[in-house]
Amino acid sequence: MKKFTSAIMALMLLALFSELHSQQIMTPRVSPAAEVSQTIGFSKISVTYSRPSVQGRQVWGNLVKYGMEPNEFGNKKAMPWRAGANENTTVTFSDDVTIKGKPLKAGKYGLHMIPAESGEWTIIFSKDNQAWGSFFYEESNDALRVQASPEKSHFEEWLTYGFDQIKPASARLFMHWENLRIGVTCEFDEPSITLYNITAQLTGAPGFSWQNWNQAALYALQTSRFLDKAEGWIKRSVSINENVNNRNLLGYVLMAGGKTDEAMKIFRENIERYSDNWNVYDSYAEALAQTGDNKGAIEYFEKALSMAPEGQKKRIQKAIDDLKK
Repeated sequence: MKKFTSAIMALMLLALFSELHSQQIMTPRVSPAAEVSQTIGFSKISVTYSRPSVQGRQVWGNLVKYGMEPNEFGNKKAMPWRAGANENTTVTFSDDVTIKGKPLKAGKYGLHMIPAESGEWTIIFSKDNQAWGSFFYEESNDALRVQASPEKSHFEEWLTYGFDQIKPASARLFMHWENLRIGVTCEFDEPSITLYNITAQLTGAPGFSWQNWNQAALYALQTSRFLDKAEGWIKRSVSINENVNNRNLLGYVLMAGGKTDEAMKIFRENIERYSDNWNVYDSYAEALAQTGDNKGAIEYFEKALSMAPEGQKKRIQKAIDDLKK
């Protein structure tokens, strides 16, 4: 029995030693890990990568070869540059995206590049996003290839990814190292994505609040988008809690939708219901001016001016002066 117990203990100690032996301590990496992201409307682009440094070396054509590099490891096939260091550089798109006019589905992709001594480089988005570098790169896993031209830039010691040329629906994702910068424009179908997200939010807990339906309609009015949806949104707000704010906005939404008669009726009703609110007179005056009734507009602007807070008086007075010219 003692021999049996000793054997069991020996096996347990061996297993423990093997487990401890396999666990390596972490030390700082020569090429530290980094992340950068950019939101574009509701969409997001994230890059995870490692940052090698120049350290006095010539990078392009030397440290990073032009064309495909020989590969003595992994699958032993010629490989592109890993576009970073250590594990795959990865790019994650929260929504479907268009890169240099070519579509790419939402998802996480391994990023590789084929540098060229002159002319355009090849930028590769691979469906394989868990590899170590490019040692196991397979062209069959390519999700997208695009061409881009590098540009001379200021010296950058540490490889850096970032975003510039940011617009409401797009941004350029760039890589900058040593004296070169290269980038590709990533564009989203922002109107469709925005409409989807607003609608999705309003079907959840935010949809129980009149303020959120009001906010959605106001956004549509201010951006002149989704006006076909705005009327339904603001009417939903009114149905939850009718008040001077959402009824006033209802008038503006109807005007924007070409329903002038309905809008004027709402503005007049607002004056009857909320006669102590300066803004209902101001809004009706704006509507009258829009229909060409300058005399009526001046009358109601003057009424609004007599009631408005100090911060609004200058604007209203200017509106009156402009109508009198």
